[in-house]
Amino acid sequence: MTLPPLDSIADRPEGVEALLADLAELGLSRNEALAYLTLLEDDGGEGLTGYEVAARSGIPRSAVYAVLRKLERAGAAFDYGTDPQRFVASPPDRWMGELRRTTLARMDDVQARLARLPRRDRPEPVWILTRYEQVISRISKMIRGAERSIYLSLWDRELNLLRPALEAVADRPLHRVLHSPARITWRPAQTSLWIDDVTDDVAKALWSHKAMVVIDRTEALIGGTEPAADNHAVWTTNPSLVDVATNHIILDITLMARARGIDPVGDVAPMMRPHLGPPGQDPA
Repeated sequence: MTLPPLDSIADRPEGVEALLADLAELGLSRNEALAYLTLLEDDGGEGLTGYEVAARSGIPRSAVYAVLRKLERAGAAFDYGTDPQRFVASPPDRWMGELRRTTLARMDDVQARLARLPRRDRPEPVWILTRYEQVISRISKMIRGAERSIYLSLWDRELNLLRPALEAVADRPLHRVLHSPARITWRPAQTSLWIDDVTDDVAKALWSHKAMVVIDRTEALIGGTEPAADNHAVWTTNPSLVDVATNHIILDITLMARARGIDPVGDVAPMMRPHLGPPGQDPA
C-alpha cells in the first residue's frame, strides 16, 4: 500500500491537520507528528523502514531517522531488527496513558519545588485582549475550566460561539446564570436565564456588544466583543475587578427582576460574597 504524503491529505474525516496541531500541543514537532501518524497508517503489521516513513510522510530522508529516534525517546514508537531496521507506532492508548502519568508526575514535582520558594506579595495581573478571536478564545478557556460557577452577560452572537465550551461542561454541578440584553437563539441547559428584549428599543438594538464573564468568583473578563473593533477587554484575577463584574451582572438581573415583579434571590444570592448574601447562604 503506497500512501501520499500526509500533508496532502486534506479531506480525511479524522482531520490530519487537527491531529498534527494536537500532537504539537503535546510537544511533538510537525515531522515527529507526521512520522507517528505514518506509522499508525501502516497496515502491514511489520512496521516501516526509515525510507518508507520518509516516502509516505514527506519528511526529508536526511532527517527521518533523527525524527524516529525522538519518537522512540518519547515512547511513541519502537524499533526492531537490523537488516532492515523497522519502526512501529506505540498503541495510542498506551502512549497517551504513559504520557499522562509522566506529565502529571513531572507537574507535581515542579509544583512542590515551586511551593518551597520564598513567597512574595505580587499584584494580581490584568491582561488586555483586543482582537475578537482572543476574547472569545479566552472566555471559552475560562468556561472549560469552571469548577463551581459560571456567570455570564452576553449577546446571542457570542453565546453561540461559546456553545461548544458550555456544552463541554454541561455535566458539571455548577451554579450557572446567564444575562443577555437581547433574545437568544440557543438556551444553555441547567442555566438560570435572564433575557431582555430589544424589539421595541431601537437605541438598545444599536448598542455595541460587550461581555461580562465571571468564573468561580476567581477570574473575570470585562469588555467589548466586536469582531471589527479593538475591544480592549480585560481578563483578570484581581478580586476587586472580579467583584465589579459580578456586581454588574447582579445589578442587571435585579433591575430586570424588579421590572417584571420576579424575585431574583435564588439566582443572585449565591453570586454574592458571604457578608452580602442572606444568613446561612453559602455562595458558589
